Amino acid sequence: MDRILITGALGQLGHAFIEHFEKKGVFVLATDIKAPSKKLSCTYEKANALDSKTLDNLIKKYKINVIYHLVAILSAKGEENPFISWEINMNSFQNIIEISLKNSIKKIFWPSSIAVFGTESQLEMVPQNPILNPSTIYGITKLAGERLMSYYNKKYNLDIRSLRYPGIVSVETQPGGGTTDYIIEMINAAKQGKTYSCFLSKNTELPMMYISDAVYSASQLMSAPKELLRIDYPYNITSFSITPKILENEIISNGFPLKVIYKPDFRQKIAESWPKKIDDTQSKIDWKWKPKFDLRNTIQKTLF
Repeated sequence: MDRILITGALGQLGHAFIEHFEKKGVFVLATDIKAPSKKLSCTYEKANALDSKTLDNLIKKYKINVIYHLVAILSAKGEENPFISWEINMNSFQNIIEISLKNSIKKIFWPSSIAVFGTESQLEMVPQNPILNPSTIYGITKLAGERLMSYYNKKYNLDIRSLRYPGIVSVETQPGGGTTDYIIEMINAAKQGKTYSCFLSKNTELPMMYISDAVYSASQLMSAPKELLRIDYPYNITSFSITPKILENEIISNGFPLKVIYKPDFRQKIAESWPKKIDDTQSKIDWKWKPKFDLRNTIQKTLF
């Protein structure tokens, strides 16, 4: 029976994974660097993912055998402090890997991102194995993490699995400093009857995914027999692609009066280095990936 540690558990993905595993009756130990704002439905311990001794003790104390390592400084926040981003994103992952080897952890899930691609990839439709040349510190740390994952998979047979997540849509938690945060911010503005100032231009197309599909896809990947997984680095994955203008129109068509002012800032340049669409054929072949939420029902789930 799996006993799961989730690091970075108070973020967008962490909350969703906790809820998912609670429904399945799986033991979860959630950790983060601050106290939760409300009581969680699982065991919680305050712990810094850079503190290997504390994590090692917690893994032994709770008999953990699977880790979901979700700690990260996201794209826009990362540009404000590249040094801290590298330390948190990379050193915490290295910590998890070394602790996992020491404690014979069965599997690790670590999310990668579309930020790894960069402008040299085929941005109209990015293949599974393109040229990777990220332009942000967040993307650079994710690319380094992908190489680290592949190295430990091959040399130490450590079972690390990963997805290159697109933008994740959820209104359950506050935006976390990502370049795709506009979709959550615009939905919240519509629900509050406010004018929204969008930091991307109206025709900037990016791939997205509803939070439930983000969790569902990771669960599918983690459950797949290892012999079916034909690559040892992160799988491409997507649900739909959208522009701010398409989102604006969808919101209005659902009966919400909304005014959007387009004022692109530094995040526009980040978005332009990311793909418009993603080829996730390999995921569909290897572990039968199929999203449950398209654009329309994602918007309806978040609006109502």
